[in-house]
Amino acid sequence: MAEDPYTACAEQLALTPGLVRQLLVDHAPTEDGWCQGHHGHHERHPCSIRRLAEMARAHATANGRLRTPA
Repeated sequence: MAEDPYTACAEQLALTPGLVRQLLVDHAPTEDGWCQGHHGHHERHPCSIRRLAEMARAHATANGRLRTPA
């Protein structure tokens, strides 16, 4: 089990590879360096959701659950 809640959340998210892929797509950067997944406010890329999805992708890839380009 993970030592902190953020890592534990990433590990659980890693169990749903389709959601991980969608979060990575939805929270891609704009040409200006902002996260495109936030409507109504601006957030610099990478946002916390993108970082969580990247952690989940790394965890899933390490455990053979997800195969997606970096």
